Amino acid sequence: MKLFVLVLSALFVSITAHADLSNAARTEQANVARTGQEVVVLVPGFFNTFTPEYFSTEIVESFEKRGLTVYIATGLNPIGTVEDNGERLGRMMERIEQIENRRVSFNVVAHSAGGLYTLYVANTKKFEIKNLITVATPFKGVEFVQRWLDNSILFRALTELAHLDGVKQLTPQGVAKFMESIRVSRSLKITAFAGSQRKSLDIWNARNLSLPFRVTSACISGDSDGIVGVSSALGVGAVRTTEDKQANQRFSATFMVNLEHWEQVLDGYSFLFLGIRNPGYIVGEQERFYSGLADYLVTVL
Repeated sequence: MKLFVLVLSALFVSITAHADLSNAARTEQANVARTGQEVVVLVPGFFNTFTPEYFSTEIVESFEKRGLTVYIATGLNPIGTVEDNGERLGRMMERIEQIENRRVSFNVVAHSAGGLYTLYVANTKKFEIKNLITVATPFKGVEFVQRWLDNSILFRALTELAHLDGVKQLTPQGVAKFMESIRVSRSLKITAFAGSQRKSLDIWNARNLSLPFRVTSACISGDSDGIVGVSSALGVGAVRTTEDKQANQRFSATFMVNLEHWEQVLDGYSFLFLGIRNPGYIVGEQERFYSGLADYLVTVL
């Protein structure tokens, strides 16, 4: 447990130190001259502001090349609750409508817990969200968090002392409770995608799970990206409409991102500082996957 905490801390410190602010800078001002186009909001997940650039340039450009206006949700609480970050995301969407000077039909691409933040906003009915694409969102919770809370005195004490209510919300029980409270418009289309990576002793190869995620994956049933199990990421069936019917939900079990959880979004070359010897694989896989998502989104607009 101590080893995992140290390694995970080193991961975030290293990436934060070497990432740039290019994406953050384009979050609002760069979009003013392109109003009227379809809007895509990229929503980060838990630990979102521990890195100044959550979504890599390759990801942003995958959508911009399809003629879409891209905004990146900023100002979220990296360890905040779903409700807290849902409110923050709502304020961000209000600013986007002010910049666009119109009522926006939002398309959202959300990573990890960002999908839950978006569902919270959808539940408020304040905005028109027509498409929600989720990547590794834990619709059935994060399995290893529950196991650690149940079996690790250290992890349980840290969660309580640091008031990490947002962590406890990500347990299977916590997510199920949240889902019960959510009712979305029947016009909202939700499409879920998952990520996974193989286990190998060669932890310095970007094609394999790294050391910290080898630890967490041991507490996850089935394939996973080291944080979210594939079955959880594709388990969208619990979302209900305002009429208390099943929402318009789809998932793809064939088109997946072959990267571990943080490699799915962060600058691929940042992982050089963690000893990954082939970061080009991360960059190429991001380009392949998110270009595919952009193509899919264009077809359903």
